Amino acid sequence: MPGGGYPVVEYRPRLSGETDQPLELQLVDVARVEAEGYMRVVHHAGERGYHIKLVLNDREAISLFVWNTKVFEGRNTLARSYGVIPIEEIEVDEEEGDRLVAEGRYRLSRGLLELVVERSYDESVARPCRCLYRLRLKGVREYISPKHGHSARPEYFLVAVTRGGRGAGRS
Repeated sequence: MPGGGYPVVEYRPRLSGETDQPLELQLVDVARVEAEGYMRVVHHAGERGYHIKLVLNDREAISLFVWNTKVFEGRNTLARSYGVIPIEEIEVDEEEGDRLVAEGRYRLSRGLLELVVERSYDESVARPCRCLYRLRLKGVREYISPKHGHSARPEYFLVAVTRGGRGAGRS
């Protein structure tokens, strides 16, 4: 398996069919991944949310989809993992209507996700900030996607972590 074997959410699929991504890469348990590095936030044309693309190495990234901007405000929210993706998928295709929203860095460690937005290209979505979340697995959403085929996607509650009575959020 690419990347040396990531931890996987235990799940037995109920559906079957063609897919564009191996099941073990769809079901990577983000809460058990230990990584840090570059992060990019992308809005893809036709979608109502944002992909937070966390670069793992020179070949792979993890894509987390959020439906709203709460994640950049230090507020609890829900995220769907699209698993480990090829590094090329962090690129923005402006001809397709995609746009780069923000860039920065992240850290995944012991079930915590730290997001640091260092540069914003759309402050109505994400301003420079540092947000810290505990990842709690909600479950796996399984469906047939017109774009990706058979999909089994872990969903996580992102629970804001506060320190010393001060919340995460804008810095």
